[in-house]
Amino acid sequence: MTTFMLWIHLMAAVVGLGGMGFLLLILIPSLGVLSAEQREALSKALAVRFRWVTWSAVALLLISGLYNIRRYYWEDPWGRAWNFLTLKILLSFTLFGIVLGLTIPFKLFEPLRARRRMWLLVAFILGVVVVLISAYLRRG
Repeated sequence: MTTFMLWIHLMAAVVGLGGMGFLLLILIPSLGVLSAEQREALSKALAVRFRWVTWSAVALLLISGLYNIRRYYWEDPWGRAWNFLTLKILLSFTLFGIVLGLTIPFKLFEPLRARRRMWLLVAFILGVVVVLISAYLRRG
């Protein structure tokens, strides 16, 4: 079960971060070749598909992350690993908040979606930092 949960955690992170990277680095810059109508249609279609991929990745990361904390850290005394793990969790929840704000179709989040590219970049950078912290934690 442990290997399976690690795999789930890793795959959810890869899919989520890879999807954000694709949108940010490839798709958004390429939208300029489409007409305004085509961009709008493509953006709507992508939002629906990406929403479910993102929400699934967040749910799997939460479930597998809680399992992994219980399995690998719960019995450890507070120290360097817990400090980095706490930072990772805080950054992850910030990332989840941004991603959910970008994908939940409520008017409340319109200001966030109006600056989608900037917030997607912030989320992507947070994701890269979380992966770096994860690599540091797994080496020890």
